Amino acid sequence: MADPEVEALLAGFGQLSAEQRRVVAAALLPVVTLPPTIYDKRDALIVECRRRFFPNHTDHDAAHELAVAWRRYAASAWQRDRTAETCPARIAGKLQGALWTIMQISPRVLSAERIRKIVGRLK
Repeated sequence: MADPEVEALLAGFGQLSAEQRRVVAAALLPVVTLPPTIYDKRDALIVECRRRFFPNHTDHDAAHELAVAWRRYAASAWQRDRTAETCPARIAGKLQGALWTIMQISPRVLSAERIRKIVGRLK
């Protein structure tokens, strides 16, 4: 079965045989398939933070704790650390080091609700 977006495109081609639909779908798939975004990497790092730093928390509690720590880091040490080319040694291996890596990709702090959705989707 073809991708739903490809199926929608094929609807505009009129009557095609099953084989013709398969060939057209195969040709269109690379066109409608989006490449990975920077957010995919950010989201994977968020899931890794949840797994590594909050292993005994529920997803809800872990997302809340992560969001609080993220806001705190963004409002304080990030202001100094953001120009560093590599993760500062004083935070490497800690939650703040992981947040530094995430914020290098996307400097926007996410809410606990958004973190929960990311963790739930990628877990």
